[in-house]
Amino acid sequence: MSAANRIAIYKFRDGSFATAVDTIVSAAPLHAVVAVYGGGGTKHTAGLAAVFGGAAVFRDDATGECHLGVWGARKAARFRKALKESGMDVEVIEAPPPGRLAWYQTG
Repeated sequence: MSAANRIAIYKFRDGSFATAVDTIVSAAPLHAVVAVYGGGGTKHTAGLAAVFGGAAVFRDDATGECHLGVWGARKAARFRKALKESGMDVEVIEAPPPGRLAWYQTG
C-alpha cells in the first residue's frame, strides 16, 4: 500500500479520562474504526462502545475530520491491535490526533 493509503493510529497520554492521572489514549480515523468495529449510534460510536464500554470523538474543526478512540492502556492496545490485524496499512504516531476532544461516553 502507498503512504497515501496509510491509516494513522494516534497514541498519547491525556488527563481528560481519569482523575489526577494521565491515561493512554488511542484514536484512529472514523472510517477505519467503523470498518473494524462497526458504526451506529451517537457519532458512529456504538460499535466501539459495545466492545470497550466507551468511546471518544476527536474533531478537527477546521477540516471536519473525526477520529474515534478509547482510553486505558489495555483497551488502547487491543484497539490498535485490531486495526493492525484488519489488514489496513497502519502507522502509530505518538501524539494526539488533529483536533480536540469533542465528546466521549462511558458505559
